[in-house]
Amino acid sequence: MNATKNGGRPRIAIGADHHGQSLKDKLIGHLREERHTVKDCGGHNAEPVGGVEVVDVVAQSMASGEADVGIVISGSGAVASIVANKIPGVRACYCQDAYSARQARRIAASDILCLGARVLGDELAAEIARAFVGEQSSEDARHELLRSRIQKMEEAFDVRRAELQRAHAADPAD
Repeated sequence: MNATKNGGRPRIAIGADHHGQSLKDKLIGHLREERHTVKDCGGHNAEPVGGVEVVDVVAQSMASGEADVGIVISGSGAVASIVANKIPGVRACYCQDAYSARQARRIAASDILCLGARVLGDELAAEIARAFVGEQSSEDARHELLRSRIQKMEEAFDVRRAELQRAHAADPAD
């Protein structure tokens, strides 16, 4: 999503589980210094908070129009990416370098960046976040075709899943 309401800068929803809370707070500082509008979606202390809940709050902020992109930080970043990609329409990417973050945003129109607090140093995480939020999705026909193919695959999978669920409901012996 490229629509912004902050002088051309994407509005960011950012959240973290208890492993990523410290990094989240540092990234919020970096992003606000660059004049981004940032919504803090939690965690707010060292108390354990689940990554699933944090991903949900970030995604809800995006769905409501409060944010254009999201960042989720957990211990590894990998589980947050898996969870985020379960949400219909979300394209989350797990990145450990700025190049991958730019490419995911530009080519696949990724809208949630997942970072690992136990994997990345603070400065590298800030560099990756800046690369992600600073990139826009490409209007190149090849990239639009790729995104269209991803969307069609998601839709086809939803149809197959619904068919399997109906078949299972019709035969409760399974």
